[in-house]
Amino acid sequence: MPNWLDPVKAILDRAATPVDVFFRDDDAGWANDRLYLLLDEFAKVEIPIDLAVIPEALEDGLGYELLSRWRQNEHRLGFHQHGYRHTNHEKEGRKCEFGNSRSKDKQKDDLAKGQHVLRNVLGHSLDPFFTPPWNRCTQATVECLGELNFQLLSRDITATNLASSTIKQIPVHIDWSKIIKSSGQALPEMGEVIASNFASNKLTGIMLHHEDMDKEQLQPLAELLAVFSGHNKLRGLLLRDTLGTG
Repeated sequence: MPNWLDPVKAILDRAATPVDVFFRDDDAGWANDRLYLLLDEFAKVEIPIDLAVIPEALEDGLGYELLSRWRQNEHRLGFHQHGYRHTNHEKEGRKCEFGNSRSKDKQKDDLAKGQHVLRNVLGHSLDPFFTPPWNRCTQATVECLGELNFQLLSRDITATNLASSTIKQIPVHIDWSKIIKSSGQALPEMGEVIASNFASNKLTGIMLHHEDMDKEQLQPLAELLAVFSGHNKLRGLLLRDTLGTG
């Protein structure tokens, strides 16, 4: 009987060189119990994961737990900034915290405040990277990021292209929760989408939202991670590992 992971295994088996992948989990600060379950799954198989952390949602207990896990293996866990409050400021259209309705000064103020909050809690474990809520921001946002010494911006592959000579842009290609929620054949589709991206991308990003995953819903991800950890052609990276590469 076919398994949804068969296409993934097949593409890895045929790979002439290592296939690179990174995982980005958004909205750290919400649903902490589910976040810890997710991190436990990654720790079991020693696959790296980046957390996009909401500054205004980072309470002391979560900060302590994240730092404790980071100290256990800093090469498998990354933290970076996810907006400021994760609040929608648009009166019309798609949700956005750093959208066209906000001036550059207001955007920069929120970015700087969020940066300050995260640095105070996470210290030098914090990477100078940014993921905007809902994967949306503007050209003004990128300019602010450069002025605040951010080095990397991560959004969705479908996001509008933004120009920058200083900010590296590394997209995610696969929205795990969206596929799981929208498809009647979610897992077979997931396997095909992952395999297709592995075949066409030098680096594939998979976006997670831990708040959508209870123990039962984590099982398919655990199965995927087991395949990844057991295959010598799969290389899991953190976003920081992409700096300095083309």
